[in-house]
Amino acid sequence: MSKNEEKKDKNVVSGEEISEPKVEESTQKAEGNELEKRVKQMEELLKEKDDENFNLKMENIKLKEKLRQEGEIFERETKRRILLERIKIFKEFLEILDNIERAFATLEGDSEQLKGILLIKEQLDKFLKSFGVREMDVENKPFNPNICDVGEVVETDERSPNTVIKTLRKGYYIGDDILRTAVVSVAVPKNKNSNSENQK
Repeated sequence: MSKNEEKKDKNVVSGEEISEPKVEESTQKAEGNELEKRVKQMEELLKEKDDENFNLKMENIKLKEKLRQEGEIFERETKRRILLERIKIFKEFLEILDNIERAFATLEGDSEQLKGILLIKEQLDKFLKSFGVREMDVENKPFNPNICDVGEVVETDERSPNTVIKTLRKGYYIGDDILRTAVVSVAVPKNKNSNSENQK
């Protein structure tokens, strides 16, 4: 082989050596660009999934809150209905209790009938108390229109005006609610005009 041919071969070889790294470099750049694009796509996809996940969590929280509120409303409504039914039933028992107390008031002495009625009254009182029914304490207190109805008005100067003198029909609570209002006698000041007319 001549020296020129060897030189040519070397140039070709050296040319190949020089051109190969350029091809690899451009290939690596293209692959790098492709990878960057894929990484960006993956990041965008991940962000979308994160947003979806966040939205689903928020939706889940809202649904749980809605269920909790609806559960509370249902529970309150159920308790209210039960209370209304109890009130209806216990009002009937109170009528029976009133009749027993009237019968008790008419009997005197220490008869067997009196003992029997007293026993029935005690059992009924115990039964009502077990359900949270309790008597109102209104006598000798200022008249409260929320728990009392006026049965009669008594003119007197011996009591403070607007004071409950006597209970005509007992009132009762069931828990903290009013089961039945009391019917009472209320004191009012004597009318001075009527006194002067009576003296004439």
